[in-house]
Amino acid sequence: MNLVLATIVISEACLGICVWVTPGCLRRLAAHLLTRADVIEAARAEQCRRIQFWREELGVHQVTLSSGVPARN
Repeated sequence: MNLVLATIVISEACLGICVWVTPGCLRRLAAHLLTRADVIEAARAEQCRRIQFWREELGVHQVTLSSGVPARN
């Protein structure tokens, strides 16, 4: 059996047992994952704001490649 498939089956079984034992557990897990996603998104936005601030302060203009991805210096 594929290792990835086995991991998915085991995680689904664990979530099923968790929901069966206590319905609030799934709500707590979902809240934790959603909160984590919000924190990651906020950190990325803050990083972009900081980079933009320092680009403006230093007078550095962003150079982009033909694919539209910012070039690394």
